Amino acid sequence: MSKRTYKAMSTTTKDETNDEEESLGSTNSITSEDNPKNHDEITIPENFQATESTNAKSLTDGVALASYDISKTPKKALIQNNVIMPWIGYGTYRLGQKNAYDCTLDAIQVGYRCIDTAFIYGGETTESEVGRAIRNAINDKTLRRRSDIFVITKHWRKYHGYDATHECLQKSLNRLNLEYIDLWLMHWPGPAWKTMHRKKEVMEEEGPWAYASISQDDMVSVRAETWRAMEDALREGKVRSIGVSNFTVQHLETLKQSATIWPPAVNQVECHPLYPQEELRQYCEKEGILLQAYAALGGQDGTKAKWKDLLGGKKLIQAPTVLSIAEEVGGDDDGVTPAQVLLKWALQRKCAITPKTSSRERMVENANIFNFELTDAQMMRLEKMQVPGEAGRLCWRTDPLRLLDFE
Repeated sequence: MSKRTYKAMSTTTKDETNDEEESLGSTNSITSEDNPKNHDEITIPENFQATESTNAKSLTDGVALASYDISKTPKKALIQNNVIMPWIGYGTYRLGQKNAYDCTLDAIQVGYRCIDTAFIYGGETTESEVGRAIRNAINDKTLRRRSDIFVITKHWRKYHGYDATHECLQKSLNRLNLEYIDLWLMHWPGPAWKTMHRKKEVMEEEGPWAYASISQDDMVSVRAETWRAMEDALREGKVRSIGVSNFTVQHLETLKQSATIWPPAVNQVECHPLYPQEELRQYCEKEGILLQAYAALGGQDGTKAKWKDLLGGKKLIQAPTVLSIAEEVGGDDDGVTPAQVLLKWALQRKCAITPKTSSRERMVENANIFNFELTDAQMMRLEKMQVPGEAGRLCWRTDPLRLLDFE
């Protein structure tokens, strides 16, 4: 197989901020079939290849997602897998409009071939910047064509319901300036909020659904209509695969009752040693759903108080267990970093990952996890870091329904 290589350029660390600025969008369509630009460090095979997670050797090695015979009407008409998603993607959460374009382009130039974004990221600006980076990567011949990059984006909860979901998708396609999306996820199983200025006394009196835009009684049926719209988008060719995010076993089991296309290709959830979600992972594996881990390095939403409570003020990549394993694995060679240990732990559990960083050097670091393995004993030590119940959960910390304890 012919191969091309990509080199990490000189490192410039950008501030990780949420600053917003006016979106700069191009209207050029992504249809280039030109040859790629050559670099000389991270090796990128010519096409995506389906492999087991433990056999992955490059950023185009991936997992064959569940796909469907959309010409048939019987429920859950599963056919052979023909959509391959790289095991390792680049995450764009909280890059902010200021950095989203540069960082996404850096990631593509480094060699990432999967970009994870969402309708809501960056105050609804990140999708446009991701699309602009992809267009420019094709124009400068880093990418030969649109099909060389796997794009994930997510439906936002403000657009639950059949018609609103189609509207949300069209907005994402317009912002990204793409004809199709490779994987489209339902971002959140719960409702949007009528206001973000929620009064504590009202919540205490009326409960966590007090400000919800959809009632608790209607949530299951409205969510089913969102999924129905996603199924139709798949049939229409606007997306190549559909999935969910932040879904529990209960949410999946409920959705399964009304779905005409099953299973969802992916369930993207918070997952790291403090919150490994093993029951959910096993359920998804049984159902044919790939678990994709976000916040695999601990995420950006944990407060100082939370880290003090969990690890005495240290973050996950500073935890003694993680540092010790990194030292053991690295030995006398060039070394293995704590971040690489955490990402490898997820990969060896058959979880896809989408690490985010604004540093080009760390992009390369996060991608270089193919040349070592964690032993069973090391995996077990990391698993023993689990915090009981929901205490290890770090994300969605201000959402009234963050515990996802609803049908």
